[in-house]
Amino acid sequence: MQTLASKHDDIVRTAKGQLGVPYLFGGTTPRGFDCSGFIGYVLQQHGINLPRTANEQFRAGRAVRRSELVAGDLVFFETYKPGPSHSGIYIGNGQFISATSSRGIAISSVNDPFYWGPRFLGARRILQEQEVKQTLSTLPPGMYHDVPENHWAFSQIKLLGEQKIINGFPNSLFKPSDNLTRAQAATIIANVMGLETQIENMAFSDVSSEFWAFNAINATYEAGYFNGFQDGTFRPNAYLTREQIAVLFSRVFTLAEGEEDITFRDISESDWSYSAIRKLAINRITLGFDDHTYRPREAVTRAQFAVFLYRVLQ
Repeated sequence: MQTLASKHDDIVRTAKGQLGVPYLFGGTTPRGFDCSGFIGYVLQQHGINLPRTANEQFRAGRAVRRSELVAGDLVFFETYKPGPSHSGIYIGNGQFISATSSRGIAISSVNDPFYWGPRFLGARRILQEQEVKQTLSTLPPGMYHDVPENHWAFSQIKLLGEQKIINGFPNSLFKPSDNLTRAQAATIIANVMGLETQIENMAFSDVSSEFWAFNAINATYEAGYFNGFQDGTFRPNAYLTREQIAVLFSRVFTLAEGEEDITFRDISESDWSYSAIRKLAINRITLGFDDHTYRPREAVTRAQFAVFLYRVLQ
């Protein structure tokens, strides 16, 4: 039986093998695909048969939250009509592959704030994950079944895991493509900075003393690292955004100042996070994306956070 990572990787590999195939309404073969036809074709290559339409596929498998996505999950979007009108296969690192009418088979960001992010409808897990998990062995610290050696953040995740700075999940999983919550970020920062976490003060109305990250959240607040929102909440389960991580790191770590201008085309000097993002760029903690954007309001994945943290600690 395959491991979880290898089964998912095979599906992603098959999907990527169709990059550039043109869009064809009603298409179900490599001569041309529509979105549900593409999904059906890819999974059929791995012995998984799905219903034909996106609406039917949206009822297959089991529902998973956006924060729980793993490679091989199906993602659905509500575009021009109510209900699922576009779908694709999640491939990790916040990206999915699908049949688009303008570019054919192409890769996009699930969290694209300008289009896909606001239109995200839901996700379904088709693979029999529990059957696969039974074969997973316990790995040494820093090693994870879902972070193979060819993963873009393998070295950074491995080192931080070995040093017990960032922990994984049961079954030696790291979930690198999951978005990081504010509570998780507070816990990691409290750990890195060695903060005293036996704090009884309740700083936020939505973080009770029974909440698993209560101490870390209050410790990072008292240290001046994390602020809440104007309504007195911390929103512990909200995802940390890329602009929030810039502000957080600029408060926690001593970063060199510089006179260089940043060239991200989606950042301007009037942005509240401009100074913090500039510091990350000057110190080479962030390199941005290939399209010269920073994507400040996009959620940070666990892999991205690990790489940022690794760089700032060097």
